[in-house]
Amino acid sequence: MLIIDNNITDPWFNLAAEEYMFRNFTGDIFMSYTNSRSVIIGKHQNPAEEVNAMCLREKNIPMIRRISGGGAVYHDEGNLNYTFIRNTADGKQIDFSECTLPIISFLREHGINAYQGEKNEIRTDGMKISGNAEHVFKNRVLHHGTILFSANLGLMSMCLGKANAIITSRAVKSNRTNVCNLRGRMPGIKGITDLKKQLLEYISHDNPDSESYIFSRTDIENITKIKKEKFTSWEWNYAWGPEYTFSKEFSIEGKPSEIGLKVSKGVINECKFSGPAHWKKVEAILPGIRHTYDDIARVMKDNSLTSDVDLIYNFIM
Repeated sequence: MLIIDNNITDPWFNLAAEEYMFRNFTGDIFMSYTNSRSVIIGKHQNPAEEVNAMCLREKNIPMIRRISGGGAVYHDEGNLNYTFIRNTADGKQIDFSECTLPIISFLREHGINAYQGEKNEIRTDGMKISGNAEHVFKNRVLHHGTILFSANLGLMSMCLGKANAIITSRAVKSNRTNVCNLRGRMPGIKGITDLKKQLLEYISHDNPDSESYIFSRTDIENITKIKKEKFTSWEWNYAWGPEYTFSKEFSIEGKPSEIGLKVSKGVINECKFSGPAHWKKVEAILPGIRHTYDDIARVMKDNSLTSDVDLIYNFIM
C-alpha cells in the first residue's frame, strides 16, 4: 500500500488526485488531506436541492461534484479527509466496512466510542463524525471519508441549508443529521495536524508492506489537467446533475407572484410566471440561460427588471 501525506488544501486538485490515482495506479493507496472551505456534492445530486446558493456565493465558497455517490458535505481546515483505493474480488466491491473499520479502530484507540451507522457513516454517542462514499469500476474501489475535528459547524449548517423553493427531481438526496467535532475528546491529539499524522502512522502500521509516496512532477501535471478540464468546470459541477422542476411563490412589488422552471443540464428550458404584468417577459428571456444567480441577474439587468439581490435569489433557491 502507498501512503500519501498530502499537504495540498486545494479541493479541486484533491478530488482530481483521487480520480487520477484510481484510474492510473494499480496497487492499494491510502491518502489523507484537508481542504480549504468548500462544499462537495455526490455524483448524482442536484446542487439546487443541496446547497444554500446565497451563502456559497456571498462567502465565496466553491461547490464541487465528486465522482462517488452519497450526499453533500462541507469541508474546511478542521475536517480531515481520508482516501482508500483498493483492489477487490468479484462480488465484494461494495463493502464500506472494509474501509470504515480501520478508521473506527483508530478512533477507539484514541478514546472515541466510534461505530458505523446505517448509512455507512461513523458515529459516536449518536452524533455523526464521519461521512463515507464510494466509487467502483470493475474490481477497483475508491472510498473516501471525513473526520470532523474542529470544523466550523455553524457555517456547515448554513452552506448545506435547503432551498425554500419546491424542487422535484430524481437526484440523490442528502441525509441530514446531527454532527459533532472531536476536538477535546481525543486525549493526546493536539490538533488536526496531529490527528492526520497519527492516522497515517496507524494505517501504515496496520499495513506492514506500506511505503510512503510523494506525487511526482508528472503526477502533478496530470492531476492539474484533470482539475482544469473537469473539476473546475461548470459542465461537471452543475450541468451533470439530473433535470428538475423548480417552483416558488414570493412577492414582487407587493403583489403575489410565482415562478415555475424546468431545468435540464443546468439550463432553463421552460418558464411559467404569474405576477405583475411587466414581469411576464421572464417567460421569454429566462429559457436558454443557466440556472445560476449570475446568469439570471445579468438577464434581469439587461431587460430593466431588477437588480434587487434578494428578489433575484427567489429564482434559484
